[in-house]
Amino acid sequence: MDREAAVLRAEMSQTRAELDHKLTLLQERVAELSPQNLTQRYMPEYFVDRVIGGILTVIGLKMAWSQYRWHQNRRARVRGQLAAHSSW
Repeated sequence: MDREAAVLRAEMSQTRAELDHKLTLLQERVAELSPQNLTQRYMPEYFVDRVIGGILTVIGLKMAWSQYRWHQNRRARVRGQLAAHSSW
């Protein structure tokens, strides 16, 4: 009986140690994935790179906005044409 209890205690201790190790690894991973660390990792180091990235972002936003507006205008034109033809 004592032998079984000792085996169970040993298994519990080993399981607890493994869980503690996994928990430590997860906490380290959380620290690595914090917003501040991610920003430092992926933001360019040089001012010129940041400026170029900002300019490209603005150009992309402008292109997306113009596509959106063109699509909206096209939908309005099609609706107007359908309304004009359906009134006959």
